Amino acid sequence: MAVRNLPVRRWVGFIVAGSVFLLALSGCMTGQSQIGEEHELSSLRVVFLDASHMQAKYEELTGKSAVMRTPRLVLETQRQEEVVVGFYDFRTRTIYCPKMDFEVCGHELHHAVLGHFHLQR
Repeated sequence: MAVRNLPVRRWVGFIVAGSVFLLALSGCMTGQSQIGEEHELSSLRVVFLDASHMQAKYEELTGKSAVMRTPRLVLETQRQEEVVVGFYDFRTRTIYCPKMDFEVCGHELHHAVLGHFHLQR
């Protein structure tokens, strides 16, 4: 009797092992964990600057003014000035943001991970 059960045990073992393998393989194929997304940056530089140096660096790198008006689609009476408070340089993979300003630095980190997501003006 023990001899007959040996092949059944092997089949059960193969089925269990195969199921675990397929489950693990399907998790690897999605590229995302079931809890969230994972992104790995091979190189990232962060430079902390105060407001005036931030604006000067932005203008130096982009050739654009660091002070701009809200979109043209807004009525002229409602338009306001906007000032660059932080930015991500895609070319050098560098985040420029104020030290200890987690909102701005975190926003720029999302650019480093996800790319461009603002509407172009």
